[in-house]
Amino acid sequence: MTMRTCALLAMAMLLAGCATDDPDITVKHRVPHGSTVAVVMFEDCTIANQPDCDGSGANASSIFVRVLSQKPGLHAVSLPRPVGANAQLTDDAAVAYANKKGYRFVINGEVQDYYRTGHMALHSDRAALSVRVLSVKDGQALVTYTYQENSKTHFTTPDEMVEDMAKQLATSIIVEPKKQRQGDFMFYKGNGGG
Repeated sequence: MTMRTCALLAMAMLLAGCATDDPDITVKHRVPHGSTVAVVMFEDCTIANQPDCDGSGANASSIFVRVLSQKPGLHAVSLPRPVGANAQLTDDAAVAYANKKGYRFVINGEVQDYYRTGHMALHSDRAALSVRVLSVKDGQALVTYTYQENSKTHFTTPDEMVEDMAKQLATSIIVEPKKQRQGDFMFYKGNGGG
């Protein structure tokens, strides 16, 4: 095999290994441009005999805060989890918590899977999340996002997968300013004759 053929095969394996189904995203409403979104530390995954679950919620939510804050027109702040890392936090409780802190929008979520091999192994790295962007005003879920990703090629870490998920959510939740959504058009009104 030539060097080019080897490179093409390696690239095909990489792309095939990272290919997964699309995330499940439901957008009912977006947050206004310039908004601050509070992110409550996510619940850790609770898979038996999977030590990577410990701290997975704090790790994933800190990635979300960083990525969301990089989106122009969006600011994210981290809120400590008011219950244990493995304890369930209902959306109603997250809304009440964010309301006490003075925020208009809050993200509540759970890490459903978080596994890193650390080396070439029989099992692939993987990450799965379920998050909701909630309006504090009425408790309505503005955006829901669920995704499971596996790295069959072992080139993508769970943190990189979570970062991609955060980027997908960031793109989905914010209303872009009118100038960015449509071009500035000039309309010819004629000379008024008719």
